[in-house]
Amino acid sequence: MYETIRRPEKSGRENIIYELLKNQMLNLELKPGEMLSENSLAAQMNTGRSLVRDALAQLMEEGYVVVYPQRGTEVSLISRSRVRQAVQTHIVLEQAAIREICETGLSGEQQRQLADILTVQRENRSKEGIMDFIIRERDFYHLLMEFGGRELVWELFQRMECDLRRLDYLRYTTFNYQEHMSSLSSSDNSMVEGRLLLDKLKCRETEAACLVCSNHFNTVLWSFDTLRGIYPQYFAE
Repeated sequence: MYETIRRPEKSGRENIIYELLKNQMLNLELKPGEMLSENSLAAQMNTGRSLVRDALAQLMEEGYVVVYPQRGTEVSLISRSRVRQAVQTHIVLEQAAIREICETGLSGEQQRQLADILTVQRENRSKEGIMDFIIRERDFYHLLMEFGGRELVWELFQRMECDLRRLDYLRYTTFNYQEHMSSLSSSDNSMVEGRLLLDKLKCRETEAACLVCSNHFNTVLWSFDTLRGIYPQYFAE
């Protein structure tokens, strides 16, 4: 799931503050370029400044915020370079897991777990449920990494993909509509990709499964310029 990886030293109230702030940045309640005040955040969350400061420090390590001397803390702008690096890393490592899966095969239970995620995802494709939809999508790929013997790689993804995840949210909320009855929205297309990928894994068709995977992540990168044109204030130059 989205937040299955936890730092061992983070627990209790401190971790809750970190998760709340992170989710607000992922769904753009806290927008790229927005200045943050420790005092205001502490008051809103009914907690101490030290906990907010610690949470912001961790978010800075993951790229969600930038601290400017004499100016303060700002939610980071979305960078093409960071998105591209995250996409390329995902493709290389996800395809390695897919090749392993196709070689060993999926068990019946593993197939069921992946299919169950796709079923739940289909129920959360409305704009109101888009964060749940994205969480299920990440669950699906997280399981692929686990089944392909690459579960430790997931922590690497968590530490480098903040821009990719925010771009995903923008993509799904912006393009989650159909121009006509026969067209697919972004969420519809993602579900088709998920079902197709699962089918190819079941049949152990390695190259076809790898192609579906690379297309899924490249689609996010291909939408970058369009989304930057719609939301220029959210993007770095």
